[in-house]
Amino acid sequence: MPQLLALGNPQNHQRFTGKNVSGTNRAKLTFLELIIPPISNQEAVWFKDEPFAEYMRQSDFYMIGGKAKSKFVNVRASEGNDQILFDIVVGDECKTSGVINIQQLKPVIDFEGDNFGVGCGEEAIEFFYERSGENILIARFTPENILWYRSRQEQGISGLDNYADVMVYDLLYVGIAKKGDSYDRLIAKGHHARQEILSNEPQRYPGARVTDEIFLFLFRPEPLFVTSFGADSEIDLDFGYDHKKIVADAEKAFVSLLQPNYNTVRFKQYPRGADGLYSSKLDRYGYSIGEAITFNTPHGQIKGGRNGDLGGLSNKADFISVDKESAKLFISGVDFPNDEPNA
Repeated sequence: MPQLLALGNPQNHQRFTGKNVSGTNRAKLTFLELIIPPISNQEAVWFKDEPFAEYMRQSDFYMIGGKAKSKFVNVRASEGNDQILFDIVVGDECKTSGVINIQQLKPVIDFEGDNFGVGCGEEAIEFFYERSGENILIARFTPENILWYRSRQEQGISGLDNYADVMVYDLLYVGIAKKGDSYDRLIAKGHHARQEILSNEPQRYPGARVTDEIFLFLFRPEPLFVTSFGADSEIDLDFGYDHKKIVADAEKAFVSLLQPNYNTVRFKQYPRGADGLYSSKLDRYGYSIGEAITFNTPHGQIKGGRNGDLGGLSNKADFISVDKESAKLFISGVDFPNDEPNA
C-alpha cells in the first residue's frame, strides 16, 4: 500500500524533492523490501509447491545473485541446553558467530505441544515436532536467512553483529512480473535467465554446487509519495498511482545503472520509456534497497540499509535519483550523510 506525505515547507526534504520551488513539487521514493529471506535456487525448487509459495506471490520485483556457499560450523548447545551457538563460514573463512536463544523464538513460544526436536547440520538448523510418525517443521534457519532475520532484529537471534558485511552478493539479474507475481514468473515456470545463470555461472567455492550458490531475492516495492507546496500553490495529492508502472520503472533504473551481466536489455534511454514513470505527474523519483544487503556488479555497487524504527527507509542505503532527464546513483556516506545509529 503506497504511503502519502504532504509537506508545507520543502526546505528540509531535499533528498525527496530536490530544489526548493514556490509551486507544487511531486516526488516518490520507493524502497525494495524482501517478502521472504534470500533463498538459494535449490531451496526454491524444494519449496515451490509448499504453502510457502503464497508468501512468494506477494512479490513482483526480483533479483538473482551469486555468493560463495555458506555453512554452519562449530554448532553446539549451551550448558543449559537453552541456546544453540554457531559460526558461519563462507568458503574457508569464518565470517561471524551467533546464538539462537531457543525459548525466545516466536515459533517455539507459539508451539502448543509438549516436545519438539532440534536438528543441526552445515546446511540448516531446524526445529520440529513429531506427529503420526512424521516430523513437522516449525522453524528453519540457513546460514543466509539467519543473517536476514538478524538484520530484522528477529526475536531469539543474537550475535551476528556484522551481518551487513556478510550479506554481499554478485548481482546477476534484475527482473519483474509485468503481469502477476514473481512466483509465477521466476519459480513456477522455467525462467530463461535463471536457467542461463545455472548453466553458465562457475562454482564460487570448490566442491559447491552452483544451485546452492545462486540466490533469489523476492522484493515488494514500497513507495512513499511526497508533495511539497509553496504558500500560493494549489494542494494536489493526486499522483496517478499505478503499481505496475512503478515496478517497470524500478527495473529500468536498476538495470540501466548497474548493468547486471544476464540482463541483455540495458534500457539505455532511461529515464525515457513508455511503460515507466516518464509520463507520470511526478517531478522526480528515487529507489533504494530497504534491506541490509549489498549487490556488486562489474559496473557498480549498490548497498541497501534498514532502520530499526523506519524499516526500509535508511540513511545507510545508497539510492537512485531520477529527475526525468537523468538517473544517478548516490552513495551513502559519500553523497549524503550516513548519520544513522546501528540497528
